[in-house]
Amino acid sequence: MTTTPPAPAPAPPLTLPDRLGIAGLLTLALCEILAHLALGGQPNPGMAALAVLPLLAVLLVWRRLRWAPIASLLTIVAIIATRTTSLSFDLMRPSDPLYFAAALLELAAAGAVIGPIAAALLKRHSPAVTGGLALATALALGTGILLISPQSDDTGSLTQEQIAALPTVDMVNYRFEPSILRVTHGQPVAFTFTNDTDDAHAFAVEKLGLDIEVPSGRTRTVVVQAPPGRYDMHCSVGSHQADGMKGQLVITSNDGAAAPGASGADPAGSSDTHHHDG
Repeated sequence: MTTTPPAPAPAPPLTLPDRLGIAGLLTLALCEILAHLALGGQPNPGMAALAVLPLLAVLLVWRRLRWAPIASLLTIVAIIATRTTSLSFDLMRPSDPLYFAAALLELAAAGAVIGPIAAALLKRHSPAVTGGLALATALALGTGILLISPQSDDTGSLTQEQIAALPTVDMVNYRFEPSILRVTHGQPVAFTFTNDTDDAHAFAVEKLGLDIEVPSGRTRTVVVQAPPGRYDMHCSVGSHQADGMKGQLVITSNDGAAAPGASGADPAGSSDTHHHDG
């Protein structure tokens, strides 16, 4: 006489914290897709592929696997690490409501994932505690990002009219347009950098200690404090400098000459030069 093996016990139903975590992970996936396919200068499918990570974590949570919380936390670390600068940039500019709202949504989603995990570790499973921990996590993440990577524009004493009249430097893959910026000493050494590409770029001048990133699809005003001279500039992101993204900032004295001893060759006569005389 044969006996039928007992049917496996059904998986326990998803709890409210599980559902909150899944909602947060799905929202993170949506935020990644929007950030890299819709809100950047150009679509970046490679970076948008990071949306696969939270979707895989959703599957693990859905199946109630023991190491699902660890996978969820690693997913958030991976995503926030790639978005720290752009999140800080957008959080500091509430006047740009679309990007600001997207950054808030991404932080809220991360909080929705971490909050239930923290509640489980504390053995406090009430909705009020879980929701409170989710909110506290989102606030802590936002504060930490702003402290670690502040991205405010230091426009000095420039008025809004002066800022609007600043010359524009386009950041493209992989060059500055124009590649040589010439300013007369005594005039504002300031530019508006635009990045309409699918990748972040930066304006870096090692001699002046400058390294200012412009996320994809964003515009940024940069004011430089420097004496007359020639200064090599480049993009410090990845291998962009080796790919040719470099140029010169030339600050001339009132007689039109740059100070001796500065770096680089004399760019005078170059056709790719931006003259800024105020």
